[in-house]
Amino acid sequence: MDPATPPDAAPAPFPRRAAARTGALALAVAALDQLSKTAAAARLAGGASVPILPGWLDLRLALNDGAAWSMLAGRRALLCAVSAGMLVLLAANLRQLVATRLSRVAAGLLAGGILGNLVDRLRTGLVVDFIDVHRGAWTFPTFNLADSAICVGVGLLLISSLPCFRTRPSSSSPRS
Repeated sequence: MDPATPPDAAPAPFPRRAAARTGALALAVAALDQLSKTAAAARLAGGASVPILPGWLDLRLALNDGAAWSMLAGRRALLCAVSAGMLVLLAANLRQLVATRLSRVAAGLLAGGILGNLVDRLRTGLVVDFIDVHRGAWTFPTFNLADSAICVGVGLLLISSLPCFRTRPSSSSPRS
């Protein structure tokens, strides 16, 4: 308990509107991810590659049965359990995660990205990746919108944990 809060003080009400917005963002990210994967699978079937920035960025279909960089390939049940566990952990910490706008966006992106890839794993056992970044012989592992949402969400969550981004007490609350 916060030492500045009297022991008989009632807990703050659950921020339902903020939580609903975070959930809506998560569902929108997951839906956009699934739509993009469906379009990529249809357009890029048969090994087609579409250059977006020639020599740097292509759209190319890749199916992945692992996590990032194909780690834990073939461990579908474990990856599904970890994803479901992360969603439960996010939900269990929702009160803290919706404390600021930045942390709400971070939580929505994280949950949406995790959900997008979990849907793939549950439906087919394979995650659809299609964004291919490369330069010469160097190539970054192919990824998707869900992966991007997860990475941006983690970055924003780290930034939101910095002291300058934490919720400040209101002028009417006691300061220690």
